[in-house]
Formats: sequence, structure tokens, C-alpha cells
Amino acid sequence: MMDPPSGLAGDLAAVVIVAGGRGERLGMPAKVLVPLAGRPMLAYALDAAQAAAAVRDIVLVVGAHTRAGVVALLGTNVWTKVVAVVDGGERRQDSVAAGVATLSADVALVAIHDAARPLVEPALIEQCLAAAARTGAAIAAVPMTDTVKRVALDWVVATVPREDLWTAQTPQAFRRDVLVAAIAVGEAAGHEVTDEAGWCEALGVPVAIVTGSPTNLKVTRPADLTLAAALLATRWAGREP
Repeated sequence: MMDPPSGLAGDLAAVVIVAGGRGERLGMPAKVLVPLAGRPMLAYALDAAQAAAAVRDIVLVVGAHTRAGVVALLGTNVWTKVVAVVDGGERRQDSVAAGVATLSADVALVAIHDAARPLVEPALIEQCLAAAARTGAAIAAVPMTDTVKRVALDWVVATVPREDLWTAQTPQAFRRDVLVAAIAVGEAAGHEVTDEAGWCEALGVPVAIVTGSPTNLKVTRPADLTLAAALLATRWAGREP
């Protein structure tokens, strides 16, 4: 058995992959099953979680519109770490809460990842988990490089200083007890969050940054599929088929 990455101290870790997106902006309801370089997009996130040495379990959270396709996909490949496929909720945060609630009792660390980020590397999952083991909460993010404008009614109001602005990605990793507490408090208070770190921020839990990658893009629009396919081709260049 491989030694756990530095910082994990033998804690058991799981990845919850959120795979129930409706893909309105992509124009394809079952977005996570859209073909990407010859495979359903979800397959790449599964590959990364399966390859991450720190990860023991994978939980998939699906929508009613993706369940059949996800189950069929699981039947065609050997992702041995998948332990559950659970139904999500109306909001993304409901889906994440459902996935976390399904985890085995002995899981101490959990990373949440969007199936719509197919280019995640196993090393980034492990780095986020290791940082969460040390700090309680850690997310992948990249510093903003574009000039940011505040706009009102199609007119520029101001230029926003970007020196301390980062764009959040997934995976977002947590000590399980920290995330469960943050979810409980957030749900009781009716907090609407767009990522898991939002629950921790509302609770006053510090969230560490793990530098992600610009290639860890989220497929949202048709042009993102083209870019993701090109990046995958570059990644595979020179590798054995």
C-alpha cells in the first residue's frame, strides 16, 4: 500500500463528484455525459479521482436526467473506488450535502469536485486534501490575470484592483467534521452558496488556497468543449495510446 501524501497522516479520504448539471448554457441537458475527445466528460474526473493515491472512496451525485447514463458509464469501466451513486437536489449545495451525507463513517477528509472540470489532475486532488488535513479547509484557485471592470447597465463604473482576487476552482477539500458543521449551520441559516468554501466562510472557518491550474477549466459553453479537447490532445501528446 502506498504511503499517504505528506500532510494526510493516514486519514481516509473520499471525493464527491457532482455530476447532475443541467447544461443550459452548453445547450446539452446531460452535460457531464457530453462526448469529449471520444469519451463522456465525466470519465476524466473519474480517472483523476481513481488515480489519486490519497483517495479511497468516490461518491457520484447525479440528477434524474443523468442517473441512467452515469450508471451505464460505470458499467463500461473499472473505477473500483466508486462506492455510491446518489441522487442530488434542486440546488448544487443540496447535491453536495447529499453526497457528503452518504460518506462512510470512517472518512475523515473529503474533496468536492465538479464533473464539468474534466482536466483536473490527480496531484491537485491530493494537494487539496493534504492542505485540508493541515488547515481544515482548502480550495484550488488561480490568481486573476485579466483586468476586472465593475459594470452597471452596460457602462463601466470602475476598475477593480485584481492583486488580491483569485478565481475559485474545484476540488475543494475539507476535514469532514468541519464541512459537516459548516453545512449544518449554513442550511439552518438559509445561506445560498455557490461553492463549498462559502459555507465555511459564513461560519468563520479560514479557507486555505492551493494554487490550481488555468487548464483546470470548467466546461460551461460550447467553446469550452473545443478548448478542453485541445488541452487533452496536448496532454496525451507523446504518450502511449
